[in-house]
Amino acid sequence: MNNIPMKLITLDTGAEVTIPIRFEYAKCNGCSADDLIWATTKNGKSMPIRYDTIKGVWISHFSDCPKANGFRKSAWLLLINKW
Repeated sequence: MNNIPMKLITLDTGAEVTIPIRFEYAKCNGCSADDLIWATTKNGKSMPIRYDTIKGVWISHFSDCPKANGFRKSAWLLLINKW
C-alpha cells in the first residue's frame, strides 16, 4: 500500500484532490509550464494542477493550458484513425 503522506486540497471549481505533502514540480509537455503538481482525484485519476498566485487558488492545468486539447482522448483517437 502507498504510505506517502497526502494533503487534501480544494480547487477553484470546488473539486477536492489530494497531493503528496512532499513533491517535485512537473513540466507540461504541451506548453512547458514548469510549476505543476500531479494530484489525484476522488476517482483515482491523475490531474496536473498549479497554484495561481494572482487569484490565490489551486486550479486544474487542463483549464489554462493552451495545448490541453492535444491531451484529450478524442485527439488521440483522431490521430490513430488517420493511420
